[in-house]
Amino acid sequence: MGNAVAVIAALISVSGALVTVVLGARFERRRQLEQRRQERLDHTDRYSGPLLAAASALASRLRNVMDPEQITEFSAADEPRSQRYLDYAINETMYRIGRYLCWVHIVSREVRVLDFGNEERNRELVRRLAAVQGAISSRDGDLTFMLLGGEQWALGELMIDPDSPADDPACISYVAFVDRLDDPAFARWFQPLQQDIAAYIPDPARARPRLTAITEALDELIALLDPRGIWVPFNEIIRT
Repeated sequence: MGNAVAVIAALISVSGALVTVVLGARFERRRQLEQRRQERLDHTDRYSGPLLAAASALASRLRNVMDPEQITEFSAADEPRSQRYLDYAINETMYRIGRYLCWVHIVSREVRVLDFGNEERNRELVRRLAAVQGAISSRDGDLTFMLLGGEQWALGELMIDPDSPADDPACISYVAFVDRLDDPAFARWFQPLQQDIAAYIPDPARARPRLTAITEALDELIALLDPRGIWVPFNEIIRT
């Protein structure tokens, strides 16, 4: 009888140990999965925020340059500071375009590991990024503000801050951008865009269809990145 009790106790002990091992392995597996999920979410937040800010800032700028009152202010020849306004309009518009393309460039490199909750949202992000790219590169109608896909990619690459870490890239600041326009190797990539902006101001009707299409595509992207409209209004206030 004593031997039977000892055997039963041993079996119970072994079973308990096995249960502990199995449960421990299951809990560890869940912990690792949750940790990886959180890392993906953190990775997504790192890039979706700047992309949203850049898209919103560009959409806001394009609405401004399509506003007749804004165009008149920047092109008024009788204003003492009109040239300053014009230089600002050109440089700041180029910067916002470059900044957006920069974050698209960065996100495009990271899109395989970005997680917006499910595969359909991830695919929708790619579709909406492609829609903006298509609106910019379309050869329909007037070609003012038209940038081919390779040009968009090049401008985005040039706008990456060379001093930012390789595993955490960032866009250059507006000050750095204006300073780099003194570098012919950098400025030549923006020259067609600079000429288009300067030509647009006295004749805005020519590019309005393209700018409208770009703005609408940006709005669709912004709606995906900020579906509840929490950050965009604040961003527009501080960047307009």
